[in-house]
Amino acid sequence: MSVIELMLADSRTPTGGYAHSAGLEAAVQDGLGLDEIPGFLRGRLRTVAFVEAGIASAAAAAAAAAADTEALVDLDLEWAARTPAAPLRTAGRQLGLALLRVARAWWPDHALISAYEHRSELHPRPVVLGAVAGAAGIDAVQVARLSLYEDAAGVIAAAVKLIAVDTVVVSAMLAGMSGELERLAVDAAAAGCGASACTPLLEIRALAHANQQRRLFAS
Repeated sequence: MSVIELMLADSRTPTGGYAHSAGLEAAVQDGLGLDEIPGFLRGRLRTVAFVEAGIASAAAAAAAAAADTEALVDLDLEWAARTPAAPLRTAGRQLGLALLRVARAWWPDHALISAYEHRSELHPRPVVLGAVAGAAGIDAVQVARLSLYEDAAGVIAAAVKLIAVDTVVVSAMLAGMSGELERLAVDAAAAGCGASACTPLLEIRALAHANQQRRLFAS
């Protein structure tokens, strides 16, 4: 595992994920309890997180193959087409822009990252993550694993604030899913941008959550 991969997986890298709950806050407000968090995690990992991991893998392959940003911009649109709820598109863009800011600091003269930044209007997190990973030489399965892990870790971090549970308890839930996460990473890398998923409840909750005046997380 490279240093860059470790840094991308490190919660201390300022990518803005701490401000997002990946839909957990809205679910908790709807009555989701501690014992249902593993099911929530698995649901995300097999749907929206899987799709985004596939897109991130495709972006990493595109970034590693050439300095042409056309493929990355096309993947922006693929992601948008799979993210029908406007609040989720906003959240994805916020996270992508934060990660892009990190990438600029790491590689201020990187031609591909600079070209993508100026050409794209969306900058969604999965595509930015893939572009950064590809620039760092991280392969498709590794970036899929990274994307899936980061998604699940965001849920775990949010749970500690929303349910007042010991971090050890929820981190053990994620550790127990390590084998499943590995399998999903391989499958997502193979699927690339060909995967899609329907998550109507997550999207409905995101629409309601965005209109709340008092909330802990942006999404």
